[in-house]
Parts: sequence; structure tokens; C-alpha cells
Amino acid sequence: MHRFFATQTADHEALLPPQEEAHALKVLRLQKGDACQALLDGRIFSAVISETSPRVLLSLKEELSSTEPSVRITLYQGVPKGDKMDFIVQKCTELGVHRIVPVHFSRCVAQWTGKDADKKLVRFRRIAAEAAKQCGRALIPEVAPPVSFSALPGMLSGHEIAFVPWEEAQGRGVRSFLQGQRDLAVAIGPEGGISQDEIEALTACGAHPVTLGNRILRTETAGLAALASIFTLTGDMGL
Repeated sequence: MHRFFATQTADHEALLPPQEEAHALKVLRLQKGDACQALLDGRIFSAVISETSPRVLLSLKEELSSTEPSVRITLYQGVPKGDKMDFIVQKCTELGVHRIVPVHFSRCVAQWTGKDADKKLVRFRRIAAEAAKQCGRALIPEVAPPVSFSALPGMLSGHEIAFVPWEEAQGRGVRSFLQGQRDLAVAIGPEGGISQDEIEALTACGAHPVTLGNRILRTETAGLAALASIFTLTGDMGL
């Protein structure tokens, strides 16, 4: 079923924005009377195309069950090299991340600044929107501008609980600390890992270093593993 982000204009009517309209008419060749789904500010509706000119209008039918997880997870991702962030944004969006914040840890090789950072954000936000639509989410995760490590402890302390997967953490995983919290944070280091000084700063602000198992995971894998673990424990993976 084709899905489109739309803007509700009346109780049972929605309008496609220009980019979605072009995709529906020029790429998918949809016509009046074709069925689809409308994604409206976190809600999902079954819909039918009621008009194609001068704008594409949708007639809203039944509201469908939400696909959003029961907890909100913000991923604070150490800035990786190359195009790894594209993969991280896409796959974490599919899993159900609420927000992604790139962080410049001390061991980050890549540095995103100025116009380069702006261009990357545009691409990441497009990837997040495409992934959200593909996997049936009605909300697009926010991809925030990159922040320095010095800002991270204060940001983590604003959540109910924060986890820092770390290769030197032993014995305690996320299960040990989950007690019904609904606003969670996960901080992932870059390729070079998180330094001892950084771990101490994050621990001092109340974050919990945790293990993700006996194997050392790459930066583009660790966030996915942490999200999947948390969503499994909260019942959001359907297991």
C-alpha cells in the first residue's frame, strides 16, 4: 500500500504537499479512486484519492493503529566517518527512534561544520522521511544539528534515563535499569570509542554504562543493537 505524508484540510479530507503529489502522479501513476494511506501528524488513515487536479486530495476513511513504540528513544550518535550516518539514520528510523543527535566526541575523525553540516542534515532528514514512510511510521524522527561533547551530559540529564553502551562495561545491560521509563536516551561513541574521561563525565550526569554483550560492535551497529534490545524489553518488537 502506498503511503503519503499529508496535511489535513477538513474532517475527512487531506492534501498532499508538492513533493508527495509529484511522487504519486508522476512516479507511481496513481489516479482518482486509487487507495493509499495518509500519514497525518502521527496518525495513519486508510484513504482514497478523490481529486488529482489542480491538487491531489485524499478522502480519509478509517484511522489505523499507530505503529509508534511505547517509549521515546533519543539516539546521541558519535559522528562517524564516510556515509555510515546514512545507514544509521535509515535503520534507526525503521526500528522506531524518536530523535537523532550527532555528537562530536573527542575521538571522532569526521568533523561536521558550517555548510558541510547543513548539507548533511538536509540529506539525513530526507533519508529519515523516506524510511519512515517505507516502514509505515506516521512520525518522522528529528535529526538535530551536531553538538559538541561538552553539551552531551546536560542533554542526557534531561531524559528519564540514559544508557551508554561501552565495550568496557561489564555485567549489567539495559534490563538492569529499565523500570517503566518512557523517555530514554542512548549515547553511542564513534569508531575510536568513548574515552575514559568522557565515560566519567557521562556517569557523573547520571548516565548508565551498559554492555551489549561479549562482542565489540561497530558504531553503526551499536545503536541499532541498543534500540532493538530496549524495544524488545518494552514489548515493542512483538516478541
